[in-house]
Amino acid sequence: MKKYTIHFLLVTITTALLGFTGLEFTGDSFIRFTCLLSFIGLMVSCLDSVLLSRKKRKANKAARTEKIRVEN
Repeated sequence: MKKYTIHFLLVTITTALLGFTGLEFTGDSFIRFTCLLSFIGLMVSCLDSVLLSRKKRKANKAARTEKIRVEN
């Protein structure tokens, strides 16, 4: 999910600019709905990135600690 963060960000920004500028056209409600969905995807992607990096750091720290114990 981390690799889609930039894609969600770009889609969110473009749909927000199209949907919430006040222009009236057919499909503006669809654009706003797409903006909402891409924003949710962006938030999930960002949270996934943060949570997985914490797990990875914790696992690396545990592995280093175990390696130090084995060497001693």
